[in-house]
Amino acid sequence: MRKMMEVGLLILLIATLFVGCKLSPDVVDAPIQEGGVSKTDEANMIDEYFPFLENTMLVYEGEGNEFASQDVYFEFIRGNRAQIKVMNPGTNILRVLELSDGSLSEIYHEGEFYHIEDLLDVMAEKQDIILKEPLERGTTWVSTDGYEKKITSLDAQIETPYGSLEALEVTTVFDQERLQKDYFVKGIGFVARVYKDGDTEIKTLLKEIRNIPMTQEMLVYYPLKDNSMEVVFIRDSLEFTTNANIEKILESKMKNPPDERLGLTLPPGAIINSVHLDRSSWVAKVDFNESFIRDLNVGSSYEAAVLNSIVNTIGKFYDTEEVYISMNGRPYESGHIAIQEGETFKVDLENIEEFK
Repeated sequence: MRKMMEVGLLILLIATLFVGCKLSPDVVDAPIQEGGVSKTDEANMIDEYFPFLENTMLVYEGEGNEFASQDVYFEFIRGNRAQIKVMNPGTNILRVLELSDGSLSEIYHEGEFYHIEDLLDVMAEKQDIILKEPLERGTTWVSTDGYEKKITSLDAQIETPYGSLEALEVTTVFDQERLQKDYFVKGIGFVARVYKDGDTEIKTLLKEIRNIPMTQEMLVYYPLKDNSMEVVFIRDSLEFTTNANIEKILESKMKNPPDERLGLTLPPGAIINSVHLDRSSWVAKVDFNESFIRDLNVGSSYEAAVLNSIVNTIGKFYDTEEVYISMNGRPYESGHIAIQEGETFKVDLENIEEFK
């Protein structure tokens, strides 16, 4: 039992399928190369072996460990960076990858990442190399945890549910009994990982490539039309294509209730200028245009229900208990309700039931 627990922990760490804590990256205007990759032959080879694939879900089957299966989606792609969401049975992990100076590296990761947010401009916190030029047998580098990685083949045969593939093979030797082999195929990218520890073998193998948007469940809250004090929620699904505008998606959800008995969470003229999670305070911040107040034009009870619906929808989506609302950069203020700079609304689920 102890042996299996140790193996489970190792595969979570080694395969980057680990549960991270809520980190606080410094978001800056990081330099991003235009055009995706450098124009050298070597960089183009890396681009072939790890292409940034828009609107593509890579589905992997796991063997030997419950966390070895995963789905991978490219949420955002810009210049020489890509942000991927790795979804396994235990957690969702965000990874930011960068192609620079002849290497493809993971520069940031965060576990327990269940919302959608563009972090491509995050300041690099590490340079954990995935592939390094020249892409030839014998090229060697060291991982951030101190282990040597080496390209051991350019034509390794790997059997996957997707098919028999010829792949570039990268081998990591941890000690005398433990090693890991990662496989990359031109035009696809990462296709397999095989981890061995004595007689124990854990595999992550490509099963399907789907040209579909990423879908995730979310809760959307609405005021009831016939009761200005009551708020209900529905279980909805959000479809996200690569580089889509999350503000527009959330805005559409709140403006288009699925039943005529539900009121609008946002009035027709309201626009979400921006929405993001402030990691220094773990507060979701949403900024509207001035039309939000002008078009709302309701009594204090219904306004309170609308604000409760907005705060609960945004708060649950970003997994936070506090939401700061502003209008064109100024703290929320209407004829009935006003807050000060930095003051937040609290997620309040008391007496709120699912709409049937």
